[in-house]
Amino acid sequence: MRSVVKSGRPFATMEDRPRRKPGSLLKRALLNQYNYILVGATALFTLASGSWLPAVVGAGAEVLWLVLGADSGPFRRWVDRQESREVAERMRKDAAQMVAGLADGYRQRVTALERMSREIETLAGDNQGLETSLLQGEMAKLGELLHSFLKMCTTHQRLTRYLGDNPVSDVERDIARCQRALRQEEDPRVQASLRQALSLAQKRLKQHTEIEGAWKALSVQMDTLEKAFDYLRSHILGIGTQGELADELDNLVTGVASVAELEASTSELMSELHATAVARATGVRS
Repeated sequence: MRSVVKSGRPFATMEDRPRRKPGSLLKRALLNQYNYILVGATALFTLASGSWLPAVVGAGAEVLWLVLGADSGPFRRWVDRQESREVAERMRKDAAQMVAGLADGYRQRVTALERMSREIETLAGDNQGLETSLLQGEMAKLGELLHSFLKMCTTHQRLTRYLGDNPVSDVERDIARCQRALRQEEDPRVQASLRQALSLAQKRLKQHTEIEGAWKALSVQMDTLEKAFDYLRSHILGIGTQGELADELDNLVTGVASVAELEASTSELMSELHATAVARATGVRS
């Protein structure tokens, strides 16, 4: 898994790219080494000269820098490069953690997709109809897709483990047992407890069904993305223009755009399941 963690082009997704916060440019203008040098030099000149004039001049320069320099084109481009490097490093660390937690089967699938990605890049470079100078931006989309697939594998593995550890038959038996006991019980207090247990078991069954649905949807998305990479690899030499390549890759990116939503809904489901499990163990309605 060398290229997942250490490649020059890290995995990244559109949603992982930085959205600049208000005031972030000003903060970077204030907290960078060149500004520290300016402030430090001003302080040294002030102390050495015994005059407040260097401090006044330095303060004026600082204000001009923060007001004008922080909003200049060159500084914005520098900040863009800094943020890109920071995101790239974060993506490499995230990818390393995700890969380390995957079972062998998932790692093999990620490795195979990486290999296809490298082949696609090589074949795209050999395609005389594509401009080399424009390829880097399009090939970066492969990184987005690879990172999305890695997230899919992580979520899919978690769901697989849950479904394996919590068979639906266990929940169905709990429901049937509560229903039988409720029909036979005459004590109102016991009936109330049984109704509570039955409601909790029915909630678990609904959650289990939703988890299984998410697992199936994710399985289809993973298979589809793998087939799409294979298709692109086999047809890349036949793509005639940059626009055609962009359309092919954009379609793939759009096809996995719902992964973030699926991951969020799955995380919410798992949280609900945890709360339900706690309620079941303590006998308190979640």
